[in-house]
Amino acid sequence: MTSRNRSPRHRQQGISLIVSLVLLIVATLVALASMRGVVLQSRMSGSAHDRNLAFQAAEAALREAETRAAGLSTASFPPVGTCDGTGLCAQPLLTDTPRWIDDSFTGWQAATAPVPADAPTPEVIIEDQGEGPNIPGCQYAIPRLPNCMTPRFLVSARSVADGRASVLVQSQFSAP
Repeated sequence: MTSRNRSPRHRQQGISLIVSLVLLIVATLVALASMRGVVLQSRMSGSAHDRNLAFQAAEAALREAETRAAGLSTASFPPVGTCDGTGLCAQPLLTDTPRWIDDSFTGWQAATAPVPADAPTPEVIIEDQGEGPNIPGCQYAIPRLPNCMTPRFLVSARSVADGRASVLVQSQFSAP
């Protein structure tokens, strides 16, 4: 038999094996990339869940602290620049770092508001902000209207846990 008489089938042995191996490698790479995307989406969804729980806890603590602040007056607070250990803080000094930013501040009070089971325990502080006008410019009127000025408070609530989402919410609150 001469080489001219050989069938094409004998000359192409093994090519289908190489093609199928290449296709198998491509399919494996696509599957690995897909699994990586699923893992990333799972982590993102876990982070969003943690943040949502932390936000719910901080929001519940904020509402609880606002209810508490409604019964306070400026006389309820300790001397300027200090906190009393129950979450009540006097007006800060102008040179002080805001308490809610200061990592070394230890005056946070644990809230008792009900929070989701997996959420960290939220903490609150209520800061005296002095008195403010209820009607713009009423503080300049002579005689001053009886309900012109009311106590103002900065209510801060946070939900913080190591390795989890941290949330801080605040409200400016005016006592009735």
